Amino acid sequence: MQLLNRLRSGRYISSIEPENQKQLIQIQNRMMYYYQATPYHNEWIKGINTYWQTGQHDAQLALTNLIHPGSTVLEIGCGDGGAVEELIRRVEITRYVGIDLNTAVWPAQYMFTKALAHALPFQPQSFDVALSMFVIEHLVFPAKFLDEVWCLLRPSGRLLLIAPDFTSSGMASERIGLSYGSGRSKIRQGKLFDALLTAYDTRIRIPFIRSLRLKQIRKGKLSFPVLTRPRCLYLPDFTPDCDAIYPACPEEILCYMANKDGYKEGWIFYRSRSTFGLVVQKYE
Repeated sequence: MQLLNRLRSGRYISSIEPENQKQLIQIQNRMMYYYQATPYHNEWIKGINTYWQTGQHDAQLALTNLIHPGSTVLEIGCGDGGAVEELIRRVEITRYVGIDLNTAVWPAQYMFTKALAHALPFQPQSFDVALSMFVIEHLVFPAKFLDEVWCLLRPSGRLLLIAPDFTSSGMASERIGLSYGSGRSKIRQGKLFDALLTAYDTRIRIPFIRSLRLKQIRKGKLSFPVLTRPRCLYLPDFTPDCDAIYPACPEEILCYMANKDGYKEGWIFYRSRSTFGLVVQKYE
């Protein structure tokens, strides 16, 4: 079945099917333009991954316990580079490199470079740790990103990944009503039809789509579905994850990575109602 008839919504395509490559590149070009033509990096998400605190950044804090002292670390999707200060405060790192499409001014004392997440300019086996925080859900080619990162890891290296858990919940980028916001906020604004549609989307339509996908994943049928029309491209306002296009699911990622050459083990090291963190390790 063609990605379960595009997951019953008509708005997803598989990002690992060759026949979809042309459309996927078009989506990627539109998303890159969005990030460069809006205040996304300079205003909307600036400083979002800094000043880690217990209760607010528990996944990030748990991640630091999985980095061995003396590791060389690559951070994919480093944004404004704010997370590196949090990392080195808690872990002894021999070398840090951050990559992003962001062209903002990065901290001068660390190495940063501009690159695509699935086309990284490094030699194979260059890093002990590759980490990514709240990035994979924004990628048009999440599987290619995982392939690329795996190649860059040394024997016994680790991929550490944190992302929103969209296993059963919706993304703000999906059609959840006619506008951003919760059903309750729309009721307060008198938008009763919008609130009703939001309730249907969040409680019936999207959970149904996700349940179908989980059944396929349990059978080993992976698709890495990508949203073809994220709402950030046609709604003017911004809200977190209005630009998310891959409904990140840790079970799908772990199932995919388990088939990689050199795979030793993988597990979910953190999970809440909204966020997951996973680790995948190579053999020595």
